[in-house]
Parts: sequence; C-alpha cells; structure tokens
Amino acid sequence: MSVRSIRSTLALTAASLLVVALVATAVAAPKARQTPTRATKTVKGISTHWSPTIVRISAGDTIKWKAISNTHTVTSYRTNWHFNHSLPQGATVSHRFSHAGTFRFRCMIHSTLTNGVCSGMCGKVVVSG
Repeated sequence: MSVRSIRSTLALTAASLLVVALVATAVAAPKARQTPTRATKTVKGISTHWSPTIVRISAGDTIKWKAISNTHTVTSYRTNWHFNHSLPQGATVSHRFSHAGTFRFRCMIHSTLTNGVCSGMCGKVVVSG
C-alpha cells in the first residue's frame, strides 16, 4: 500500500468520523423550547358601553382597553385584582392576566356600583388556566 493510498484512507476515515460526530451532536441536542403564543384582545369603550362586555382568554394573555369615544375609566371591582386607569378618548391601557379567574371591571363615569352589583358600563375578563 502506497503512502498516498494510506493518506487517502486516513482522510476518508477522519471525514467519516466527523460526519458521525456532527449527526450524533444534532440528535442529542435538546430542541429549543417553544414559548406559547400570547394573545392580546381589545375591549373598546364606545359611547357608554364596553364591546365586548365579556372576554375569555388564557392565563398569560393580555387585554387592551381602548376609548373609541368619550373618556372612560377602567376600574376593577371585587377583591381579586386592583386596576384603575383613566382612559381619555383615543387612549389605550393594557393588563396581562397571569392566573385563572374572573376579573370584573367598569367605567366609573358610565356605571354605578350598588352592594357589589354593577349597572351600566360593566365588563369581565374570564381567564382559564
């Protein structure tokens, strides 16, 4: 066997080992974790009502309130969350809901709250786990 033949065999063996090592590394490498897609839903303040009044989302999703017409507030009521923002016409405010539950909100300008019962411009976010 000539020196040239030995060198060719060694080069071919080294290349084969390199390919095997690369394939083994690719197979063994953990796949990148995919982050779940987070949704943003919009609740519009139109005249004296919210549209929609009930929004269903998953934990981790975001609600954006937008004052289409008039000035509003986005004010939580009940005790499971605290949120109170003024919303001049054209403005938006957002909140990310991190855990399951029902979260009630209202506009203090266009609603009344009597004995824990909201009338008028009232809404709720229902978050599933």
